[in-house]
Amino acid sequence: MNRTSRFRFGYLPVAAIVYALLLVPVLLIIITSLTTASVPTIPTDGLSLEWYAELAGDDQIISALVVSTVVAVSSSIISGLIGTITAFGFVRSDFPYKQTVSTVLLLPLMISPVITGLAIVQYAGMIRLPGDYPALILGHVVLTLPYVFLIIRARLVTFDETLEQASLIMGANRLETTLNVTLPIIAPSVFTGGLIAFVVSFGEFTATQFLISPGTTTVPVIIYTELRTGLTPTISALATVLAVIMLVAAILGEASGGDA
Repeated sequence: MNRTSRFRFGYLPVAAIVYALLLVPVLLIIITSLTTASVPTIPTDGLSLEWYAELAGDDQIISALVVSTVVAVSSSIISGLIGTITAFGFVRSDFPYKQTVSTVLLLPLMISPVITGLAIVQYAGMIRLPGDYPALILGHVVLTLPYVFLIIRARLVTFDETLEQASLIMGANRLETTLNVTLPIIAPSVFTGGLIAFVVSFGEFTATQFLISPGTTTVPVIIYTELRTGLTPTISALATVLAVIMLVAAILGEASGGDA
């Protein structure tokens, strides 16, 4: 056995342990959501979808799913637009204190979401922003924008600018070149950034709990609220739905990134 083979042989068990630590808790949630018992246990008497049926009939949970979807889609679109424009400004222009401004834009990744949530609550009150969807979407845009900005900026840094120069030489102006050459090429990165923003927004809890109102409760907040009264198979089913939504978004983002 050569050195490379020995390294691979030693690496695989470690990788298996790491993946087990990461995935087994999620798998347990999925399995316990299929139990026939009234408590989340590993099924021994067969599998059942009754808790998913109960989930579908719960108006509060359905409302939370709608709110989470609306907020996640809205924040990902807004973050995508602002993040794309901002990334273009940073990559294609020079201005004083450029790195300082970039650090400020990334602050939501560095500070606690609790602080971000409190800050958004105070700011929304100062500008008299309604406490339903607008404040919630604003908070999620603040939290997701850095992800989009980083992804698109990284793509623009590696962009082949000779393609734009060729377009300009052929008679297109700067706007036409951006719309017809640059944006179609970086579109997979924009799409990936939007999907990551969607996943982050859909699963955000810490800052969201400061921004919700009785009519705009999100899925993570519902899960936390229900857990305070005890773990049930319905919560496991809801957590499974949440995990599936995020997994699908992650797969789509990975496929898009692979095409970039």
